[in-house]
Amino acid sequence: MVTTKSIIEMTEPNSRSDSHNSKCSSKTILLLICGAISGLIVGCVATWLWHYYAPTIPTQTPEKRKGKPNIIIFLADDVGFGDFQSFGNPNQEWTGVDRMAKEGKKFTHFYSPVSVCSPSRAAILTGRYPVRTGIFGHSQVFKEPTSSGGLPRTEVTIAEALKENGYRTGMAGKWHLGINKYNDTDGFYLPIHQGFDEVKTILPYSIHWLCQQDKSFLPGMSGHCFLYKNKKIIEQPINLGSLTSRILKDTIDFISEYQDDQFFFMLSFSQAHVPLFADRRFAGKSRRGKFGDSLNEMGWAIDEVLDHLAKLGIDSNTFTLFLPDQGASQDGCGESGSIGPFRGGKLSTWEGGVRIPVVARWPGVIEADSVGHAILSTMDIFPTVLGLAGINVTNDFGNVTIDGNSFQNELTSGEETSSQSMDRPIFFYCSNLLTAARFGNYKVHYYANTHPDKPLVREHMLGCNIESPSQWEKLAANFTCEHNFVKQDPPLLFDVELDSREYIFMDPESERYQEIVTKISRLVRDHETSIDVVESELDKPDIPELQPCCNPPTCTCSYEG
Repeated sequence: MVTTKSIIEMTEPNSRSDSHNSKCSSKTILLLICGAISGLIVGCVATWLWHYYAPTIPTQTPEKRKGKPNIIIFLADDVGFGDFQSFGNPNQEWTGVDRMAKEGKKFTHFYSPVSVCSPSRAAILTGRYPVRTGIFGHSQVFKEPTSSGGLPRTEVTIAEALKENGYRTGMAGKWHLGINKYNDTDGFYLPIHQGFDEVKTILPYSIHWLCQQDKSFLPGMSGHCFLYKNKKIIEQPINLGSLTSRILKDTIDFISEYQDDQFFFMLSFSQAHVPLFADRRFAGKSRRGKFGDSLNEMGWAIDEVLDHLAKLGIDSNTFTLFLPDQGASQDGCGESGSIGPFRGGKLSTWEGGVRIPVVARWPGVIEADSVGHAILSTMDIFPTVLGLAGINVTNDFGNVTIDGNSFQNELTSGEETSSQSMDRPIFFYCSNLLTAARFGNYKVHYYANTHPDKPLVREHMLGCNIESPSQWEKLAANFTCEHNFVKQDPPLLFDVELDSREYIFMDPESERYQEIVTKISRLVRDHETSIDVVESELDKPDIPELQPCCNPPTCTCSYEG
C-alpha cells in the first residue's frame, strides 16, 4: 500500500531543479496527498453506509447437534378450541401459541378422551385411556390434596421412557395426579417418582378456587394452595402473581443446563383454570378481560422459551408441542374460555369439552404455517414423542396396551395416514362410563349432558362469588357423571364434519343411521372387552393425616426454592 509518507519521498523536489519545476512538484505532491485522503474518506463512508443499511442478520449460536430432538410440551389448563387468533378468535391478542402455529403446524381435530384435569393428564403422560390406569372415580378428579390415590408407579410415563433412553427429564407447573400415600411428607405419587429427573416449582395438587390473587387470606386457603420443589413444600399459600415467572425461570434454567444433552421438559401452566390470575405487567391489558390477561401471560412465557432456544442455537433441534388438557369451562361468570364453533365444555363430551387447540413446532422439519386435519387424540402424543426419540412403542411395550397411535409421519412429511384419519375410533369417557365415540366423520353419544350450554358455576352456585367451602362442595357435586350425563336411547348420531355444533342428529330410523351406529357399537364392544378391571385411584379415601403442611399448625411458609 502506498502511504502518504512514501508519496512525499517519491516526489520530493531535487535541490538542483529550477524554481518552476519545484512549484510543479509541490502541486503534484499536494494533489497526491488530497487524493489519498479522499480515498480514505470515501472508503470509510462506504463501510459505514453498508453497516447501517445492510439487512440485519440475527445473531445465533451455531447449531450444536443434530439427531434425536429435544422435546418440550407446553400444557395449558381449561383452554378452549376458540381461544387463540390462529384458531379464529378475533379478540384475543397475539400470543406465543399463535407464533408456534405460524412457525409450525396447527391441528383441527385433536381430542382429549375426557374433559376433566386428572384423567386427561394421565392420558397424555401414559398414552392410555384413564380407565386402564385407575384415574377414574366418582369425583372424576383428585378433589382434595388429602387423597390417598394417585397415578400408579407401575404406569410408564413419557418421562420414564425417555429417561431410560438417555434423555434428561424435568417439569414445572401443575401436576394433579396425586401427592402422598402413607404420610404427609412421603410424596409417593409426585413426578419425581414418575420419571422426571428434576422437578422444579410445581403445584402438586391444582389451582383451587381458594387460591385467589386478590384475597389475602380465605379459610382453607393454605390447605389447598401450596407449591413444591421435588418433594418439599416451598410456599404455602401461593403467590399467584409471580407463579408464571417462576416456572418460566425453572424452564430456562433447565434448558441452559442441559443444552448439550438431549432433554425432555414439560411446562405445565395453570392458565386458564379459575381463579384467573396475571402478573401486574399483564393485568388489565387484554380486550378479553381477566381471561385474556391470563392467556397473554402464558403466551409471553412460551415466547421466552422459544427465544431462549434460538439464543442457544438449539431451536432447530427442538420439537415443541402446545395443548390444553381439555376444553374450556363454561362458568357463566365471564372468566371462562371460548369453545369456538362447538357446544358444551368442560365436564361434557360434546365437542366443546374434548376438542382442543394443538400446535406443533420444529423448525426445518415441520412445515411452517401448515394445518393438519387428521383425527387425533392426546394419547397419540406418547407414541409420537417416543418415536421421535427412536423408541419403538410396539416392541418396547409389548405387554402394555398403548391406546395412542403415532402421528410422526404427519409431522415430518405432512401426510395424513388413513389409520389416524378414518380407520380407528376415539372413545370418550366420564369416569369409567363410555359416553361417546368418534369414528370417521361421525360421532355417537350413548350418554350426553342434556344442558350443554348451561353456565356451570352461575347456575349451580346461585352467583359467581365463591367465598365458602359449602359453595365449593355444591359445585363439586356437579362434577359427578350421575349428575351430568343422561343415557340416550336410541343413541344420538351426528356428522361432525357437516354439523360441528352437534345440533342436527341423524334420523334413528334411517338406513344410514343403523349402518353407522351398528359399526361404531361393534368397535365399542371390542374396546370394552380389552379393558382389564383396575382399582379406582380417585375413589381411594381422603385421609386428613396426608395434608401437606409446612410449619404446623399454621401451614404457612415461603422458602427459597
